[in-house]
Amino acid sequence: MKKLYSCLIIYFSFLNLNAQVQISIPESPKKIEFANIIIELDDAAQKNVNAEIIKLLTPQNKFLELKLERMQWYFPIIEKILEEEEVPEDFKYLAVLESSLLPEAISSSNAVGFWQFKEVTAKEMGLIVDNNQDDRKNIIFSTHAASLYLKKNNLIYKNWISCMLSYKEGVKGAESSIPVEWSFASEIKFDENTPVYLIKALAHRIAYEHRLNRLKDSQKTFIQYVTKGKSLAEIAVELTVDINELRKYNPWIYGANIPSNKDYSILILSNTTDSNEINEKIKKRTDLIGIDVGFPQLKRITMVSTSPDSPIFYEINEKNGILAQPGDEVAQMSVKSKIKIGKFLSYNNMNDKDMTKEGSIYYLQKKNKKAKVPFHTVLGEQTLWDVSQMYGVQLKYLLKYNRMKDSQKLQPGRIIWMQKTRPKNQPIEVIQEAIPEKDKLPMKETFEKKEEVVKIEKPIKPKENIKKTEKEVIPTKPIVKEKDGLNIEDPLFETKPVKEISKKEEKVVSETPKKNIESRSSINTHTVKQGETLFSISKKYNLTISQLRSINGLKENEFIRFNQVLKVNLANALAASEKELTNSKKEKELEKIEIQNDTKPLITKPSVLKNSSTTKKIHEVSAGETLFSISKKYNVSIKNIQNWNTLDDNKIKIGQTLIISTIDELKASTSVENKKPISNAAQASSIIHKVSASETLFSISKKYDVSVADLKKWNDLTENKIKVGEKLIIKN
Repeated sequence: MKKLYSCLIIYFSFLNLNAQVQISIPESPKKIEFANIIIELDDAAQKNVNAEIIKLLTPQNKFLELKLERMQWYFPIIEKILEEEEVPEDFKYLAVLESSLLPEAISSSNAVGFWQFKEVTAKEMGLIVDNNQDDRKNIIFSTHAASLYLKKNNLIYKNWISCMLSYKEGVKGAESSIPVEWSFASEIKFDENTPVYLIKALAHRIAYEHRLNRLKDSQKTFIQYVTKGKSLAEIAVELTVDINELRKYNPWIYGANIPSNKDYSILILSNTTDSNEINEKIKKRTDLIGIDVGFPQLKRITMVSTSPDSPIFYEINEKNGILAQPGDEVAQMSVKSKIKIGKFLSYNNMNDKDMTKEGSIYYLQKKNKKAKVPFHTVLGEQTLWDVSQMYGVQLKYLLKYNRMKDSQKLQPGRIIWMQKTRPKNQPIEVIQEAIPEKDKLPMKETFEKKEEVVKIEKPIKPKENIKKTEKEVIPTKPIVKEKDGLNIEDPLFETKPVKEISKKEEKVVSETPKKNIESRSSINTHTVKQGETLFSISKKYNLTISQLRSINGLKENEFIRFNQVLKVNLANALAASEKELTNSKKEKELEKIEIQNDTKPLITKPSVLKNSSTTKKIHEVSAGETLFSISKKYNVSIKNIQNWNTLDDNKIKIGQTLIISTIDELKASTSVENKKPISNAAQASSIIHKVSASETLFSISKKYDVSVADLKKWNDLTENKIKVGEKLIIKN
């Protein structure tokens, strides 16, 4: 009887479970919003979506549960990037459709990674694929690249659903399947002819969103460890985590070490109960080494550690060094290094009471007298000792250079002199932008000694040639940035009485730095912030990475550093110049076609001759001007300005004088240009289309039954952007 009773319980439990499975499968509605577009499904499309949903959610097994858990881990990272890139959040389900969020996924066509990029396309999107790394398997880099690809295609289609299909088929492959009326549409329809890929994408959103909303939060989460040049073994030792787990979730790394050309985020899968402890260790390490400053320069010498007690040697700033492992003290490290305790302490500017810091590298040779860089900006809770270890400079020299008595805690943002002594009349400088919000001191409403304030609007290197006054000026306190007319006082330093300062001296100290800053502010530059890369900076200023490298003379393998000042304007000027020349060429061809179609004789453009009545003009270059902007101002070409002033390139300087030639010369050059013969082929086979509102390259290509690629080729277009009123050449 008991056996029968048990069997009945199991049977009814199975029935109940089966009923729950059926209830947990959602159905597709007639209308649904996806990627900010309302999709209406007819009966056939709705049936197809429901069939896909059932395939995704049944049968329930461990593979489905693992996939759902991966979504809980990876979605927060993907969502953040999609938001930054201004791509609809629903596209996170596209990554699930492409790879099931498996970094090692490989398709039959050799597409790899989370977003299934082929190697050629990956490199076009700025990803690195070589023997050392494959960014397609990096969730952060590949999601940025996928966003860039989608946004690029959206310039053609003006519809995110169309972009989704182009992600699978490519721009050319998707053209035949996308209705023209989808461009700029806020509502579209799916029917029996809708491509299967779009049906599957919609089913993924409905099915997995439904299940995720009913799941408990995962007991695991990803922690990001930002670093460069380290090995996974070092990170495993430093954070006390399993190295096999690190390799599993960071498969994009092929070499022994993480690349050192820029900062990378290493993913650490942690139990939520352990995440606080790991984050504290990461924070401690970050405060020590100072992310993004490029120092210390580390090279691991001991590649394989046979046991936890074995020493791990490094080359730190071209000196011999050793890693402080868990439990290591000065005595143990000196034994491992085979040097006397006294020498170990001396090399590291320590005394017998100082404790070692786990994960830090300690010197086994005497440090230098000067650093390789002239200045350092204080980060976090650094002391002068931290800075001396970071750059390999003896502490006594740093104290001397900065007129300090001991290695006290430093104010975040303070400029530290690293190669020579700060002049007496040079106030202490603090970069306000480098101070974290939590560390910023409260502003006071009154501060009598305004003569000591140095305004630093951008992170710049201190100048040594500040004008000397008749009397020596010694600041009583370190000087910080003035903000909104109020000054900030640093309580970390002792005050000393000074003699009264005259108004003349006050003017010299307070105004001279201001002039320097104003002159610098006219230069279009960007100061590298923590966590920024060439990729993110290039996108911010609408440049390519190659242009950014070229402007700043950066080699292919050279990386940027925290507080490095980059030029960001020159490439824009060059690109604009090239575009202007291309547009000029296109205008001439358009003019020839218009003249042929209207059977009118060739005439000279009157707009070219709309210059001043004077025979010659002299233009003085002001801040922010380029050859392109000057050519537009005087309605002449860049080439003419270069010829009149014997310029070999597009570079000009502030204050430079340029000759703008006479009207007669302009007429002569214009008449010569207009006498060029018109191609008979162009006359016979080309028409002109004027772009109207809501038109895209895609819709125009459909109208004339040509491809988008041909349209771009005929009109010398490098991008997919077109403007209302723009004239396009259509060749039959």
